[in-house]
Amino acid sequence: SIDNALDKVCKISGFTYKHNEVAKLKCDIDTGDQKYVGVSAQDVQQVLPEAVKRAPSNNDYLTVQYEKLVPLLIEAVKELSGKVDVLEQKLSDK
Repeated sequence: SIDNALDKVCKISGFTYKHNEVAKLKCDIDTGDQKYVGVSAQDVQQVLPEAVKRAPSNNDYLTVQYEKLVPLLIEAVKELSGKVDVLEQKLSDK
């Protein structure tokens, strides 16, 4: 099982970004002015290292395997649902 999934999810921040010149030159990525959404591979590595690997085009960089974040998110939703259930029970007891 994935323990403390909600705490782990809370340690990951989402953001928008554009590829910089390094990505264009070293990783051969040219997407013009397109915006992307993502999470920091370093953040993910701290809480779920199984979801991070070296970038295939350049070993100096990390990449997130987003599909491997799904189990963490499922467990976080379950934890959050349990907290909601407790709060709802407390409210109904009053």
